[in-house]
Amino acid sequence: MFLGELTALAASFCWTISSSIVERKGKSFSAVSMNFARQVTALVTIGLLVVLFNGIGAIGNVGFNNLFFLAMSGLIGFSLGDSFLMSAFTRIGAQLTLLIFSISPVLAAILGRILFAERLSSKSIFGMLIVIFAIMLVIAKGGNSNMKVKGDPRGLVFAFLASIGQALGVILSKAGLGDVPPLAATEIRLLGGLIGIVIICSLGRKWMDVRRIFTSRQGLTVNFGNAIIGTTMGVVLSMFAIKYTKVAIASTLMAMSPIMIIPVSRFYFKENITKVEIFGAVLSVIGVALLV
Repeated sequence: MFLGELTALAASFCWTISSSIVERKGKSFSAVSMNFARQVTALVTIGLLVVLFNGIGAIGNVGFNNLFFLAMSGLIGFSLGDSFLMSAFTRIGAQLTLLIFSISPVLAAILGRILFAERLSSKSIFGMLIVIFAIMLVIAKGGNSNMKVKGDPRGLVFAFLASIGQALGVILSKAGLGDVPPLAATEIRLLGGLIGIVIICSLGRKWMDVRRIFTSRQGLTVNFGNAIIGTTMGVVLSMFAIKYTKVAIASTLMAMSPIMIIPVSRFYFKENITKVEIFGAVLSVIGVALLV
């Protein structure tokens, strides 16, 4: 009961932890090289889990249509979407990027309605809107005032493209999952994403930076957060969420990292939190209660 909703929240928590590690340890590495390193590492770890829990032939038994949609989900979500997101961070800052990125659940809901005829109850729609409003409120009003926010048109476009990439990644995953085990589905998505990120790394000549990630303590720390917590745990949980609940609900709950970072920042990093952040967190809990 509520397996999809609970795994969506768990995925969001994993991404909260991994993003905190990357934010504090990953500034000396390029986004593209970190993206490549995490995908390669996660490909190995999740591959071992697939063999252990689903058997050696798990991926070979996946039908062509499922394989195609899952691989395209990885290509669009992991390589293109994440690259656009990181580029937006550097151009317009994290606050404005996440503010634009928070429309992703709405896009996923619209696509889910069109493609899968998913109907949401009035209570679920209201809960989804409350959660999205809480996320936008925390990002817009409760963030670090020292963050860079510029009106770079390309950055705005990149943030919007990242939100589209996230929504499409979720939708394509839903289309490709069917009876495919979530672990095997994640492995296929990573293979699709790896193809794209190899091309991006080659065009950007980022291979020396990739080497630094695998040969330095700081790089290994970043990769642990990115690959093990963020991808191996977070993405696998997200596949369970997409499989067992509606894409609109899964996308909304998985977008709650800006809310979940509040207690992490307060109790682990000893940072002060504002009244707006507390209000946003309370609102999000109310919204989640309506969703589930």
